[in-house]
Amino acid sequence: LQAQMSFGLRTAANFAKEVRYSSYGSSAYPAITRLHVEAYVELPLRNNFALQPGVALQQTGSKMSTGSQNGEILMDGWRKVQYLEVPLNLMYYFPQNNFGQFFLAGGPYTSVAISGKEKFSRTVEEIQFGTRKNSNEMKKYDAGLNFLAGFKLTNGFSVHGGYELGLLDIKLDDKISTYNRVFSIGLGYQL
Repeated sequence: LQAQMSFGLRTAANFAKEVRYSSYGSSAYPAITRLHVEAYVELPLRNNFALQPGVALQQTGSKMSTGSQNGEILMDGWRKVQYLEVPLNLMYYFPQNNFGQFFLAGGPYTSVAISGKEKFSRTVEEIQFGTRKNSNEMKKYDAGLNFLAGFKLTNGFSVHGGYELGLLDIKLDDKISTYNRVFSIGLGYQL
């Protein structure tokens, strides 16, 4: 197994947003462009399958409205959160040709927030991570599912697209539940 084990790096542009659910329905803030950087180990299994545990810096957040003017919503606010994330993907590689191979992947992730900032009305503040219900604090942990599809060249370079579906409510509000949603497009290299 050690002889077949390989290492890789992945980076991507994240288009992150937060989706909110309440008794009145659901809404989503517009996406904000962020960054994803990941190092992983690939452990080959059988029949074109592989296991890919990794560690990543995952940046999420959302644009946010700061009010309205002349009936138009102003979107000059934002929330930016950095997570240390541990994904565990099950990969499937379609049979290889001389140029490369397509792959599909999916699996769970868990993450812990390491920092964050919010901007409202020209004021930037540090996000507080805590446990006080109905406060403006955020929860420190997130978890969910991620999905990945792409093409890996025979020289180890790859291009991919992904989607991350947060399953834990990240806000400490009893009336509104907030979840991370991240679409990403990126490049990678595997040794």
